[in-house]
Amino acid sequence: MDDGKTRCPVFCTTDIPTNTLNLLLHRTEEYLSEFNSPNYTSHVSDVIVFIDSKDITTITKGSSPPITSSPTAFLGHTLQQVRDWFDANITQPCRNGYMPYCFLVLDSESAEDNSCIFVCTQDSAPGEIHSLRCEFDVALVNAVACDIQGESIEEGLMGSFMRSGVTMTKENLKLAMDGGLYIEDGEVKLDQGWRDFRNW
Repeated sequence: MDDGKTRCPVFCTTDIPTNTLNLLLHRTEEYLSEFNSPNYTSHVSDVIVFIDSKDITTITKGSSPPITSSPTAFLGHTLQQVRDWFDANITQPCRNGYMPYCFLVLDSESAEDNSCIFVCTQDSAPGEIHSLRCEFDVALVNAVACDIQGESIEEGLMGSFMRSGVTMTKENLKLAMDGGLYIEDGEVKLDQGWRDFRNW
């Protein structure tokens, strides 16, 4: 894909229901709509691509709804196997059209809780995996932060989520960013569990 777009690759390591795949695309569209303007519109096919073949040359466009079948090329693969393929086929050859250091994996938990594994290979040793589980709402946020803005998954809030093992959701990301402060019934309150989360 040499159309000037940079897409986040998405791998499925188990058979994922199409409604889950389409929900990921829908949540990504919602995220993109926050930045669309009369002068600029980005579509989900500009930023997401399901990897449905191990021959990368056969993938010619990004993904857009409706998805009618689950990609099968990486069924049964481990996260390490996916990372190795990604490195050999996207990162090392500097493949145009793809984020070179970030990808998403939909696994057996994805259909249950609408979450995925976000992986960032930037600044990691060969074969090393730096990842965190996040809900679909914040998956592309993480990819943009790491791959386009150059942030490290090991630092800041992403690092705290990675080290803690807590699934990053839109709600708990906001709590962590605000130091545990939130408003309830017109009062500012403090969630002690999130107050020092940045220091994990």
